[in-house]
Amino acid sequence: MSPSVPSDSDPSLPSLSDMTSTDNEKHNVVTPTASGTASSVSSDLSTASQGEAAANAASDDEQRWYYYLSPHAARRLPHYQYDGADTSHLYKYVLAPFATWCVEKFTPTWIAPNTITLVGLGWMILSYCVIWFWCPGLYEANTDLGAATPGYSVPGAIFLLNGCAMLIYQTLDNMDGRQARRTGSSSPLGLLFDHGCDAMNLILGSGNWIAAMAMVPGNVGDLLGSDDHGNIQSRSLLSEFFGGDATLAALLILCPMVAFFVATWEQYYTGKLILPPFNGPSEGLVMGACLSFASFLWGPMYWQTTSLADGVVARAGLESLEGRVRNMDLIVLASVVGLAQEVALKMTFTVRNHGRRTLRSLVPQLLLVTFVFAMVHFDPTVFLRRPRTMMHLISGLFTEQTIQLMLDHMVGEKFQINRWCLLPAVAMSVLMVMGVSLAAESTDAILEIYTSGLWVYLAFKTRVQLWEICDVLGIWCFDIVTPHPKKLSDVGGDNIVEISVPVVDGTTKKTN
Repeated sequence: MSPSVPSDSDPSLPSLSDMTSTDNEKHNVVTPTASGTASSVSSDLSTASQGEAAANAASDDEQRWYYYLSPHAARRLPHYQYDGADTSHLYKYVLAPFATWCVEKFTPTWIAPNTITLVGLGWMILSYCVIWFWCPGLYEANTDLGAATPGYSVPGAIFLLNGCAMLIYQTLDNMDGRQARRTGSSSPLGLLFDHGCDAMNLILGSGNWIAAMAMVPGNVGDLLGSDDHGNIQSRSLLSEFFGGDATLAALLILCPMVAFFVATWEQYYTGKLILPPFNGPSEGLVMGACLSFASFLWGPMYWQTTSLADGVVARAGLESLEGRVRNMDLIVLASVVGLAQEVALKMTFTVRNHGRRTLRSLVPQLLLVTFVFAMVHFDPTVFLRRPRTMMHLISGLFTEQTIQLMLDHMVGEKFQINRWCLLPAVAMSVLMVMGVSLAAESTDAILEIYTSGLWVYLAFKTRVQLWEICDVLGIWCFDIVTPHPKKLSDVGGDNIVEISVPVVDGTTKKTN
């Protein structure tokens, strides 16, 4: 039975002349057709579906001009919620209450949390630059080198500065989140900015520790031009095994980085960042500061002696090792054992719950570690010739992939393992394994150009990403008082957006 067709003269229906395109868009009026009621329902659904698709397409068009953030990322970013905890007792009972007290007593409400984070990093950069000035090769504090540093003296106060800077950095790093919650300015930007500063700080701490322990990042014989030098390095079991301290320096640089990356990798898949009872941001920084204070009190050469290590090996019943293990060797061994335990636990948990496919995201970090050890193995004097260049290159490559992994976690996108800035490092590693050797001058020039280009790229990428994230969230990076133009874009007529911003006296002012 065919459905009845409504008559054009039916007074209950509007005429076509009365229906404009504007009315149709506003009221979703569907003109009846000969198909009857079923066709009208189908038309309604089709119109709604097309309208939703058009809205999504329009939203995509609005955000397509972002260089680093995709439309999907721009939509997901404002809804990100951080989920994490620090289970350290030191953090719970000492560091956290102290940071809360500092925020409540000394921090004005108009200071942006990211400013607090940046000031903390600034202290570490200051300490790093001061130690760089006095110890450009990292080994200048070693007074047992004789001809390598004739009449040169490194002031112990620079290590006191480093210890204080580390504690200040730690305190400010704990304060920024509390300031954000206090002022109602918590955002995904703050989390990413804090994570990026932590990633950059790792090389600053590692470099300062190496200098504070008077480590020679290579073979002393290569530095002095003679194997008959009588330096304590020749009696160290670890140095004898690795052919110098270049590998030990690489381990001190890479251990904190690998631990940091694996923690971020776990968070990428699980959505949570749970720090163990003994962790780097809490106990690790305090112990690093104590290491610097010990160098200030007893001198950097304390770590080149065997006084502390002899007591440890004697308690372990290894008397044959007395005089063969330096105090510094204990620090390196503790770092490696701690890293192995941390990585094993996190990888086992993540792979067990999310499958072996998760290991694919570790490829960039594995390539970075391979590059470093390949350089040390095939060019053992590289850390003696260009210690700072190598450190800055490793830091740049690590920071780029770690921040990108964190950002992809926050916006729910896939982490791309093809990190193009790693390509020169991979190429150099392959060439060295194949037996292709370059002159030291050529290698140094390549490293200088590579490092400079990498950090120029990172500066550009960081600047653009910060701008895009601020634009998506409608906030400023270092200002929580001035309203962002995007927050005021809806002001006009009766559509007024009310914005609350903190002021100096702790109250709130409203901007309409």
